[in-house]
Amino acid sequence: MIYKIQHIPINKDKRPGIKIVPEYITIHSTGNPKSTAENERNWLINPDNNRVASWHIVVDEKEIIEAIPLNELAYHSGSKEGNNKSIAIEICVNRDGNYEKAMRNAADLTKHLMRKHNLGIDKIKQHHDWSLKDC
Repeated sequence: MIYKIQHIPINKDKRPGIKIVPEYITIHSTGNPKSTAENERNWLINPDNNRVASWHIVVDEKEIIEAIPLNELAYHSGSKEGNNKSIAIEICVNRDGNYEKAMRNAADLTKHLMRKHNLGIDKIKQHHDWSLKDC
């Protein structure tokens, strides 16, 4: 699997540049049936995107793109604690792609991050765990 680092510029609505110490990993789904990792990463810097929302890593069947450094805050969980303590992974739901492969890539990435940050399975969260939003 290809891992790219393509950090977006620091800005107040997507990447404020605030340092964090990750204690959790939060798994999200893009909910976009036509998404790819590249499209999702590029949406973060699209001038038409005025939402205060972001994530650290996006995964599809072909690649993984890190858009925000893992030691910086991203606006993804719907809660201050989740944003301040969690690495956000977005899984692409591209119906034209291989969703099962994207899920396997996300699982492998999660396992890698768990080892790297010394996190147990109890430190893996869903968006719902922070804000009750199903995603």
